[in-house]
Amino acid sequence: MVELIERKESLREGLRNFPRRVIRCVRGYVEVGLITLGGLVIPRLPRRAIHRLAVFLGQSVYIFGFNTKRIAYANLDIVYGDTKTKLEKKSILRASFRHAALVILDYFWFSRRTAERVAMFCKGEGEAIKRWVAGGFPGLVVTAHVGNWELAGQYVTNHGRRLWSVYRPIGTKKTLKALLRFRETIGQRVIARKGAMVGVLRAFRKNGLVAVLLDQHTSVRDGGVNLDFFGLPATFSAAPATLAKRQSVPICIACARHDPETDTYRVVVYDEISGEETAAMSPEAITERIVSVISKMILDTPEQWLWAYRRWKRYRSEDDPSRFPAYARQDASE
Repeated sequence: MVELIERKESLREGLRNFPRRVIRCVRGYVEVGLITLGGLVIPRLPRRAIHRLAVFLGQSVYIFGFNTKRIAYANLDIVYGDTKTKLEKKSILRASFRHAALVILDYFWFSRRTAERVAMFCKGEGEAIKRWVAGGFPGLVVTAHVGNWELAGQYVTNHGRRLWSVYRPIGTKKTLKALLRFRETIGQRVIARKGAMVGVLRAFRKNGLVAVLLDQHTSVRDGGVNLDFFGLPATFSAAPATLAKRQSVPICIACARHDPETDTYRVVVYDEISGEETAAMSPEAITERIVSVISKMILDTPEQWLWAYRRWKRYRSEDDPSRFPAYARQDASE
């Protein structure tokens, strides 16, 4: 009798979840279809058409993306408060949406004749980036959702430097597989964030570079540390700093900023932490220094940061909830 009841409950649960599974399956095929279509059409468009399409898409998101816009304005208020007017914040946000659209379009556009186009539209700025690209040493490259983070990796591999990038799964498995193809177009390798330690250590042993995005939320139970970020506590992953300390490898904090006047991406090194420094510093101190540099990176080119991301999505019990954006919730992992 008990077994029969359990089977009925299992059947009911399966029926309840059936619509979700169907939607997820259909969504996966739709996303892959759009990615495939984009991969066929966008790379063949002239550069001028890419920019016009980016303006159209960015403006459309600003007009119709109500929730996206609400999150972005909440983040702008945290970073700038009353130091910028509503008009100035609006200008930053509209430019940010256009830039985000350009990054997505360039994801596809650079998938054709990749080496040639990367060499033409992506340049290194300063001696530091040349040294990191030329050197045969292991290292950690830290960046953020500023400029074009995908193209920065292609710039490195286009110069013959071994690079592994750590990724966080997004969308369905089919979507993720299709998106990762671009990173691997000209030799870039990928490491899944979950269980990344083995892959990262293997890359270091091969004198390769490992690239990570560090402006994403990481809960404390997943190894995140609370640090000040524009006056509010936010959690950042300390795992990259921990690995760099254990292996005494240097860290490069860089981004690929877009120059609208020349339509080129400039890969700029903002700061370097030597292997001797990483060995002597604590992982939290290393992460804190990286976050400080990322803050400067954002303020230098605010129109090229991803403002619509829920960056301050959790607060602790000792924090004042009124200081956080409306989308924030108390951290359940405490």
